[in-house]
Amino acid sequence: MKNFNIIRCLSFVVGAQLALGLGSCSLMHDDLPECATQPDTQTRVKFVYDYNTRGENLFPELVGAVTLYVFDQDGKLIREIESTAASADLSDPAFAVNLDIAPGKYKLYAVATDNPDGYEAELLTEGAKFRRGQLLAGDLIDAYSISLDHNSGLVEHQNHMLPMLWTTHTAQDLTVTEAPIPAEGDPQPEDVLIEAVVPLIRVTNLVHLSILRDTDRPRPRTDLTRAIANPDGYEVQIVTATGRDRIDILANPLTDATPLVYTPHAKGVGTDEDGREVVTAEIGTSRFIIPDDPANADRLRIFVKRTGEVFEFPLEDMLVKAKSLYEGQTWSDQEFLDREYEYSIKVTLNELEDEWKYIDISVGQHSWVVRIQNVDL
Repeated sequence: MKNFNIIRCLSFVVGAQLALGLGSCSLMHDDLPECATQPDTQTRVKFVYDYNTRGENLFPELVGAVTLYVFDQDGKLIREIESTAASADLSDPAFAVNLDIAPGKYKLYAVATDNPDGYEAELLTEGAKFRRGQLLAGDLIDAYSISLDHNSGLVEHQNHMLPMLWTTHTAQDLTVTEAPIPAEGDPQPEDVLIEAVVPLIRVTNLVHLSILRDTDRPRPRTDLTRAIANPDGYEVQIVTATGRDRIDILANPLTDATPLVYTPHAKGVGTDEDGREVVTAEIGTSRFIIPDDPANADRLRIFVKRTGEVFEFPLEDMLVKAKSLYEGQTWSDQEFLDREYEYSIKVTLNELEDEWKYIDISVGQHSWVVRIQNVDL
């Protein structure tokens, strides 16, 4: 295409010279303007993670490595490109993947992790992993899935937090066109830049749980008080009633997914805002999803070994009450759960009545709290 332009321009110059009788060698000059050629088309893909309660692009702050998948207009995979800290600066807001790609129509997806060394390096670390299904050239996106490690439904974290996982929030269309050929005598046009942005949704959640056994009357510190601060005195689980171990690239559970049981990857003793000792537990989970049937809600389960009590709470119904902490927002309940990824829950148990008194929930790094009484669930 460019060679044709050069030949055409040379023909134009020679023809003009002949028409003006300028064929003499003495009249040949090297300072004639170059003829314009067809500009290059540059294509690049950016990524954004602003689907969060802050409404800010946290991709540069949180993402360590990202994998881009490019499918052609027939839905077949033609390119898979991973960017890690060794190959690019993902913390740079201007970070983008440059594509050398022919004109045509494409669809873009992406998956990301917080591990700066990339997906393969993440698999070598300890703890449960999100494992990506392998896609070969020519495969359709429907063949893609991500599975979370578990043993008969129990997520074996090995005392490590689940790695952060982002998948595609919305697949993006990309149309690459060929730059137009400049007309004779036109100045050289600049290269054409075509950009696409793939938005991400975070799959991994972190729940900070505190357990306080309280009484309505003052009492001195006793052996019972010391038992309260014993993390081994409680078994804590988050249980899903529906399949959650396998998701597609849009973070939706697959129909053959298995229900999961999450347990704390860390337990300890801390103090609450009033200086009282509490048992703490850190639990990593995958995406919270509001069920069509309330009977299929995820459950927070606390088993008190000393008394044999078992307390269960409908988790999603409890967490969405924290949406009220964001005044003026019109998020749906599911959108709130997808935007928020860090929850603090304090369950206060009534020492005298063998029941729970109230639950405090805060979100993110905020100190705001919404309180739920036991008549509210």
